[in-house]
Parts: sequence; structure tokens; C-alpha cells
Amino acid sequence: MSELPYIEIEGNLFPLGCLVPERRPETFPAYADSQPMFTREQKLDLLNDPKRMGATLWFPNSIFIKSQGGRGSCNGYAGAKALERARVKRGMRHIPLSGEGLYAQINGGRDAGSMLDDGMKAITERGVPPESMVPHQEYLWGRISEEARQAMPRFRAIECYRVDTSDELEAGLCAGFVGVVAVHVTNAFMVLEADGSVYPTDGPGNHAVGVDDIRWTGKEFEFWMFNSWGMRYGHEGRGWLSWSRHFRSPSRHHAFYLIRSTTDDPQGVNPPIAEPSA
Repeated sequence: MSELPYIEIEGNLFPLGCLVPERRPETFPAYADSQPMFTREQKLDLLNDPKRMGATLWFPNSIFIKSQGGRGSCNGYAGAKALERARVKRGMRHIPLSGEGLYAQINGGRDAGSMLDDGMKAITERGVPPESMVPHQEYLWGRISEEARQAMPRFRAIECYRVDTSDELEAGLCAGFVGVVAVHVTNAFMVLEADGSVYPTDGPGNHAVGVDDIRWTGKEFEFWMFNSWGMRYGHEGRGWLSWSRHFRSPSRHHAFYLIRSTTDDPQGVNPPIAEPSA
């Protein structure tokens, strides 16, 4: 078992493996610098478009919600599963991607968590292997097979943006992107209100999750989280988060990001796989 702090769900221990950087990273482009922003009215129009298909239809929980098990691999799962969803949104065949395959690239060779932005760099520079090629709860790069390593460039993000504000996260999700964020887990995080909203928590951010949808409550926008603790957490592995109640503090430490586009072209157009640091 990892020595990281953990939360317990029905007897299962899930380490909180999102590490807090000494300084908030700003090494990749901000969403607002590269993509269109929307007024609140425009966001609501996009959300109310009758042709719009919500995440519940795109990503059935029984298929897309997974469990990281007893490793501190939440960041690997958040990034890999966000990339997996972004590929589906592009109309590609659904291929489950490995949270372990991403975590092993960014944990420095030990089960001690990882940095949110290192996950973003890995999915853009090296990619993520299919879930079928990596054993569950594996965390050592040296034990990732050559077959899995060679598959990785096919499954990369080719356009990611840093999120600095709630407005940027709202705009990106309204535009159909998929996001990776940090939250701070306390006992309150285990409780959902009647409308599916997670109870407020505050702290620098010790857990990584994905967000793939958005709603308007009449007071603020909320973001549909997919967690990596299996179907027993929250509503079949999900819950609604908001910037004011969950992201205000973590966003000061971590660089959240959105995945706009992906590639699935193995014909030599991808860069060679760079070895992760030991």
C-alpha cells in the first residue's frame, strides 16, 4: 500500500496521490489565449441546444467509470480517462486507456503520487497505452511491456490548454472539451447533496479527477466529475463540483487543463517516445 494519505470507501483504501507543486505551472497555453470565450447567455444557449448530447449518453458509467485500486494513481486515471473520452468525442472507436500506463511515466519510479501538469505533458509528448496492455495497479515503467510502449504514440492529445479561471473551464466544457482538475478530498467529499453536488471542501488539492460536462444551477455553473474510485463513490462514480466550493483553492496551486483534440495516427507522424525520468 502507498504511504500517501488515503480515503476509505466501504473497506477499500484509495490513496490521494495528486502532489502539490512548489509553484503553479504555467508552461502550456492558457485557454483564454487560444480559444473563444462565451458570455453566460451563450453558454446557456449551448447547454440548451436540443442537439447537444450530455456526458451520461456519451460515456455510460458502467463502461467508463474505473477504479484505481490501492495505488496513488489518480492523476494517471484522470488524464488517461479524459484522453479516452476526448477520442470518443472525435468519433473514434472506444479504446479504454490505461491509468497505470500514464502513472508509470510520471511517478519517478515509486508509488508516491504525481503532479497534475506532468500528466498533461506525458499525454501530449508520449501518449497512453491501451488498458488491455497494462496490468491493473502496475506503477513501474520498467515493467510496462514493449508492446504497450510502442502503442502509446497512437493515443496522444495534440491540443491541451491551461485553465486559469472558472470562465475558461465553463467555456471549454460548453465547447465539448474534456478537463482534468485537482480537488481537495476530506470526509465531506464523500457526501453528495440531494441534487448530486459534492459537499464543499477546501485545501490545496490532493486528488485528481476529470470533468466532462457542465450544468447551470440557476446560481452558478457546476462541473460533472468522473472519479477513479469505482461505481460505489457518489452517483455511480460521479458528482457535481463547482469553482466556488471545490476549485477556488486547488486552482491556485495546480494548472487544470482541457483536452481539445487527439490523434490516432500510427504512420510515423508522431514524435518518438521519450523515456520518463527515473
